[in-house]
Amino acid sequence: MKIVFYGVITAIALSCNVQAAAIDFSTAWYQVAQKNDALQAKKEEVKYSQALQDAAKSLYLPNVDITGSYTHFDKPISVDTPPVGNFIPSFNVPLTNQNFAHSSLNAVLPVYTGGRITAAQDIRQAQVDEAQSNYNLATRATFTQLVQYYFGVVLAEQVYQVRLDAVDALADHLNHAVKFEQQGQIAKVERLMAQVSLDKAQIEAQKSLRDYEIAKLALTKMLKQQDSVLPTTPLFVNNSVTSVTPYLTKTLTDHPGIAILNAKREQAKGMVDMASAKHLPEVMLYGNYNLYSDDSATGELLPEWMVGVGVRIPIIERSGTSQEVVAAKSSVRQVNLLQMQMQQDLSILVEKTYAEMSQALEEYNSLASSQALSEETVVLRQKAFSQGLSTSLEVADSQLYATSIRVQRLSASYNYVKSLAQLLSVSGDIDHFMDYLQINGIEVK
Repeated sequence: MKIVFYGVITAIALSCNVQAAAIDFSTAWYQVAQKNDALQAKKEEVKYSQALQDAAKSLYLPNVDITGSYTHFDKPISVDTPPVGNFIPSFNVPLTNQNFAHSSLNAVLPVYTGGRITAAQDIRQAQVDEAQSNYNLATRATFTQLVQYYFGVVLAEQVYQVRLDAVDALADHLNHAVKFEQQGQIAKVERLMAQVSLDKAQIEAQKSLRDYEIAKLALTKMLKQQDSVLPTTPLFVNNSVTSVTPYLTKTLTDHPGIAILNAKREQAKGMVDMASAKHLPEVMLYGNYNLYSDDSATGELLPEWMVGVGVRIPIIERSGTSQEVVAAKSSVRQVNLLQMQMQQDLSILVEKTYAEMSQALEEYNSLASSQALSEETVVLRQKAFSQGLSTSLEVADSQLYATSIRVQRLSASYNYVKSLAQLLSVSGDIDHFMDYLQINGIEVK
């Protein structure tokens, strides 16, 4: 029974890894950063904002256009001149033909706009900063997700192996129980207890296999691979983690959420400047060059070119400029309040994540003695059972307890890695994640 089940379930496990491509975490993160659709969409958002920023740079340039018109009058326009004494009689002077055509080249250059152009350019720059911060925020969230998926596969595989070890041990115990029953050394109920314990272990092993397959499928899809992937970076812990202060300081300084609110504040300030500028005059230079006019008197009288200075002074507007200024200033105050709240929330998040990481590390280290004790207990119970000094139930319970301790310790190391990744993501140190494994890190096998 032991050989049949172990062979079948091992064959299933091997078939899952036949076409699996080995990949370490650094390579996996590089692939996700390059291929993740959500991150690519955020990159396009940055490009979009940059294009609008470039467009705003042309606001100081002149507007140059060509205008033309063709007009048909009901009759030619003319003027009757009054007679001059008895010497010059009255006569008719034609001013236009019945059809009048004219075209010209026009240019308008803003000289002073009350700060509208500068405010518009500042807003576009702030929008670029916001888009870049959104991309950074999405990158950190994707990194955390990859850590959960990648090391979730590592955890599921190791838990599965632990469950298989339990099946193997309990199958050995069942074989011994069968022999002892045949020799009359134990009762039938003892052998049945061994059988029930093995059945339970087989069920748990099958569940672990399904969990492993699901976790590996999720990671494969995230990496956009056709064949399944096999992580090679192990779970780990590191006992030389610093205090929470550096993480907290860096989070409150560099977190993209704060940068987003800073960008929104700059946009709100730009809106204040634009609304205030509506009260100020505008000054512009303009010029006109006559390209074509017909041969009528009016056409001949038109100047070939002209230049000048124009001014526009707002007196009364129906757009509610004053209230727009009030609304824009309210937006600035709103962003300031949101930033204070975010700083408080981020501080809580960092403290909480650091505490969870520390708790996971303490749990992993504390369970070392329990694991050693449980493994030694299994050995003693097996020897006692072979000498008739222990029951089958005691052997099975010791084996299952040893298995649970191993699984619990593996889970603690996974929780440590997951909390570490979230802590580094919040504080902006995801590039140093692998340092915690490579520098004084302890691999969990």
